[in-house]
Amino acid sequence: MRRFDFATAFWFRVPLKVLVLCVTVFAFLSLVPALMDGDPDDVKRAIFGFTIVAMFAAIASTFAVAINDSFVEVDEQSVYVRFEAFFNMEFPLRDVVSAELIDPRPRWRYRFGLSTNFTDRISCSHGGRFIEITLAHPWRTRLWPRYINVTRVWLAVRDADALLATLRAGTAPAEDVAPLEKAA
Repeated sequence: MRRFDFATAFWFRVPLKVLVLCVTVFAFLSLVPALMDGDPDDVKRAIFGFTIVAMFAAIASTFAVAINDSFVEVDEQSVYVRFEAFFNMEFPLRDVVSAELIDPRPRWRYRFGLSTNFTDRISCSHGGRFIEITLAHPWRTRLWPRYINVTRVWLAVRDADALLATLRAGTAPAEDVAPLEKAA
């Protein structure tokens, strides 16, 4: 099994952490006077506010940690894509018809995270060169809140050349791929 990591999402983690810190500090500073000089109703509202701030900080911190959990694993049977903690996809290696380096335009649109055209393509990137994987059969994939029948996957991992070589080594020739059966 080979594992390929996506680039670190430092461009997103740093602003997110700064935002969480600023909102938390601002909330604490705005709620402290209610505890010091307020009547009992002010104290109740401040305690509720502290609860909301604590939940926001916990959720945002979890999200900031989860965005680095991104990789592609290729073994003899399948390709598994985990992008951040919120998206994963697995498809058989034998369904890979082709794998090519591409240059999507406009490039900036596909650099930052997960994107899709909502019909047949999913793109995962934190930066780097893109590989387009074309599948022989549509692969039903959940992209919350809906499902997409994916036939093309764009991945931008750190070592694009090694991923490309690994995919090409495990790819079946187009004539060996069974044709898609039509539904009755």
